[in-house]
Amino acid sequence: MPKPHSVSCVDDGTPSPRRLSGAEAVVIIVIITTAAVLVAVAGMAVPVMLQMLVGAGLVAVLVVGLVTGASARGLRAALRALLAAAT
Repeated sequence: MPKPHSVSCVDDGTPSPRRLSGAEAVVIIVIITTAAVLVAVAGMAVPVMLQMLVGAGLVAVLVVGLVTGASARGLRAALRALLAAAT
């Protein structure tokens, strides 16, 4: 009888395959800061801000993907995930 395959939920200490680059980190920080300012200072409603955040995320995925030379398959997967979150 074959031994059942189990998946560990515990981090085994191996580093992640790829860390964020400086460009990716800057884009994420700018988007989060802009969203916080829109809600806190401009008084924008949270649902409207979230829609704007998803739009900014789409732009960020395209820009970072084009700058870093990501594959078309990776860009499609990221865009599909963002569009699924928007609906």
